[in-house]
Order: sequence, then C-alpha cells, then structure tokens
Amino acid sequence: MRRQYLLFKLIATIIVLTACGENGNTSVSPTAPTTVMPGPQLWTREGIRLDNGLAGYSGALADTSTIQLTDGRWRMYVFAGGQVRSAISSDGLTFSMEPGSRLPEGYGQPRVIRLGDERLRIFSSGVGGIISAISQDDGMTFSREDGTRVNASSFGLTDLSGPSNIVRTYDGRWRMYFSDLPRPGQTMAHSIYSASSSDLLNWYPDSAARIGPGAELTGSGEHPAAISNSDGSVSIFYFRNNTFELMAATSNDGLTFTTEADTGLSSQGDQANDPDLVRISGGMVRMYYNEGNEMGGRVRSAVHSGTPPW
Repeated sequence: MRRQYLLFKLIATIIVLTACGENGNTSVSPTAPTTVMPGPQLWTREGIRLDNGLAGYSGALADTSTIQLTDGRWRMYVFAGGQVRSAISSDGLTFSMEPGSRLPEGYGQPRVIRLGDERLRIFSSGVGGIISAISQDDGMTFSREDGTRVNASSFGLTDLSGPSNIVRTYDGRWRMYFSDLPRPGQTMAHSIYSASSSDLLNWYPDSAARIGPGAELTGSGEHPAAISNSDGSVSIFYFRNNTFELMAATSNDGLTFTTEADTGLSSQGDQANDPDLVRISGGMVRMYYNEGNEMGGRVRSAVHSGTPPW
C-alpha cells in the first residue's frame, strides 16, 4: 500500500508541476511585463537610428519618411523642433542630421515618393487635409503645390494624418491610407481610410473605412504605413492607442482587411508607433519607427524577411 501511495503522490506532483507552467516554467518573476506580446517575433530589432539628444533637439523626434536617393544614399525626413527636417545616411543605419529644414511650419507627418521624372513629391498633414510639395533637387528644397490632395471634409473630419507609403492597386492606380489626425492626450478610437489616384496628384476618396467602426476590423488604428506584397496583397501597419501596440493587417484587394496581428515591437514603457517602410536588398523590409510615447521619441529600426505574416 505504501508503494502505491508513493506512486500516486509522484503522479500527482507531475500533474501539478505541468499545470504550473509550460516548458518547465514553474514560477513567474514579480518583475515580468504585464503585457505579453502574442505570436512569434518576426521582426529583428536593429537599434537606434536617431536620438533626439544627439540630433540636437530637446523635443521628441517623430513621423519619419525615408527614401533612397539617386546616388544610393538614404534620406530620412523627420518631424523635429516643430518642422520637417532631414537626416542622411550611406547605409540606411547611421544617420546624420542635415542643416536647415525641408518644409516650413504647418507641415507634419511627411511621406515622400519619387515620381517617374525623378522629382520627389512629399505629402503632409496640413490644414483641412493632406497637402503636397514638389522637389527638383533630390529632396533638399520643396515648393508647395496648389490645392489639397485629400480633403478631410470628404470623410466628415476636420483634419487627417499624413498618408501611408503609396501602393499600386490591381487596376494600375495608386492608393494611400491615412487616419483622422491623432492628437496628444486623446483617448478616442481612430479610423483608417484610403483614397485612390491615377496621377498621384488628384485623389478620390474610397468609400467607408479600412480599419475602425464600420470596417471588418473595428479596433482603433492611426497614422498608417503600407506596403505591396509579391502576391498582390497589401499590408498596412498602424498604432493602436488603447493597447499601445503596433499592428499589421493584410488585404487581398487593399480595401477589406480581415485579419490583424501585433508586430511585437512595442515594449513595456515604450510605444512603437509612426511606422515607415522601405524595401532593402535581399527582398527584406526595414521599418523605421518611433519609440517613446504619443509625442514621439527616438527613431529605431527593425528588419523582416519581407513576406507576410508580419
């Protein structure tokens, strides 16, 4: 009987230890993060690209947009000191701030693209919607273009965030994504919308929301970035202000997004937001993002294999 009792006690102990934690974890550290990011970590963090102190600005750095120049260097546009400024890099990793500002006050959350004639167009959040400016010297000086590219009133709003990276649609047009303009201290949910264009100058609203109330994915989403995938699908990346996560969602047609996942780039005490995406060698994708709080912070980067899931 004693041998049976000991055997029973041994089996019971094994069951209890198994229930206490998987993979041999039988206790939880009292200093463990309160938020555990689900799923595998698919992004590899690369470190800090720009630090506000080293860059010479007392305020936070935010809202980056990066493009490769004709000479192979990389120029990053960043909101710093109340204006859109720029930093230059030979490898996309080590950046040095350039003197002066690229855009005057009143422009924010920039997104730059290269046109077919090698000029650069920069889109920006402005009064009443999304405005644009053009550069003929590889992005050092810009001249404001007349009119508004996307009117906030078309979506029943007063202001819009800066747009995402521009992607091609299945029928050869262009599409940008944007949200209502998030403001520091707001706790309200945000929605992501889109507009399409055949010439990158005249933009027309797409109906309904891509993310948010009325969409398939109803959670909050703000200030998105976007990328086209090799299978024709589109992925967008956006900050969720109620959970402080940097999310990713993919759509086959660029309009209806049905699944989303946390990228895992936020960490306890820091929020990963304002994503900016570029394709680099080997088909990989590099994301520049701000790490800090809702006002911005340091600019970091991470790399991914370049194929969903994100």
